[in-house]
Amino acid sequence: MGTFIVACVKIVKTIAGGLAALLVAGGVAAPAQAGAQDLSSQIPGQVTGQVNTAIDNANRTVSDATKQANAEWNKFVDMANQSLPSGSSLPRNPVQAPQIPRLPAPAPVPAPAVPRSWAPQAPAPVANGTNGEIRAAGRSYLIWVPRNYNPANPSPVMVGYSAYQDSTENFRNYSRLRESSVGRNAIIVYPRAIGASWEGSPTASTGPGQDIAFVRAMINDVQRYYNIDRRRIYATGMSTGGGMAAVSACHMADLFAGVAGVSGAYYAPVNQGCQNLPIAFMALHGMNDTLTPYYGTTRRGVRVMPVPELFTSYSARNGCGPGLDRAPVGNNATRVSARGCSKGVEVIQVHGSNHFWWYSPSAADEMWAFLSRHSK
Repeated sequence: MGTFIVACVKIVKTIAGGLAALLVAGGVAAPAQAGAQDLSSQIPGQVTGQVNTAIDNANRTVSDATKQANAEWNKFVDMANQSLPSGSSLPRNPVQAPQIPRLPAPAPVPAPAVPRSWAPQAPAPVANGTNGEIRAAGRSYLIWVPRNYNPANPSPVMVGYSAYQDSTENFRNYSRLRESSVGRNAIIVYPRAIGASWEGSPTASTGPGQDIAFVRAMINDVQRYYNIDRRRIYATGMSTGGGMAAVSACHMADLFAGVAGVSGAYYAPVNQGCQNLPIAFMALHGMNDTLTPYYGTTRRGVRVMPVPELFTSYSARNGCGPGLDRAPVGNNATRVSARGCSKGVEVIQVHGSNHFWWYSPSAADEMWAFLSRHSK
């Protein structure tokens, strides 16, 4: 039997070496004293089958060796028993083949959670290519849905703020956002102002934070009906509405990816206490603006910021480097852009022009070309 024991030791060593190689190949560092059951919790599922195949092969090898050893033993026993006195005999088949236990099947790995896709909370109240009005948060907003809007694809959103003492409908019409590249690519929402003005202006009927709260609620309400891209929400506005666009950049940079003011009334409060977050900023301004001059003034007892000062403020906020780039826009305007910014900072100076919303250059198309390059 000594030969058999030596043979079994060799087999066990071979099995152990084979299992160790499989475990290493599977990326498992097994403890020196761990048994098959202990190791099973450490072995990746794709390796378990390979290990069990090796165990099955080893068990067959041990079984064959046991059968051969038993046959030799039994031959010896038969010869010995013939020489023993009656009533005495040696036992046959003294050894049973040992079996190495197979590894249990690994526990199933749960599938990774799949993010829930957008689903409407209510039917869309306005059809593609049409205008409508929706009430929300005690106020209301006008909305335009592009003709090619597809609820399977998140859509950008443009928020449009009207000027002081102007109606929301009038701003919607003369801004021509709907008819421009904005209206072809984005849902446009026009919040109704209280008292025909916006916070940040001395003409405001709302208190600090009131319009901001409504705009946030409005965006959440739009998302109830339409699949919007929260990484591509923008704002624009005319005059005091341009000031409200600056308020959006100042206090809602977590929500908006970029804003563009047109002939903006940048009263000092629209740029005070801002979030320290980069955001794309654009101003389109007439160099001969007599209402909100390019180089600033004081109106209603409140300082109106010079456009270059606001430009510099956003350049610093967006980490822009030194130097400016200048390029003509049509035959009556110049584009001034900061360099090396994390988010773009740009002003279009309209030469010889007063307090307007421009069609040449197209304020709507120029702002979309700038803003659409930026996302959260």
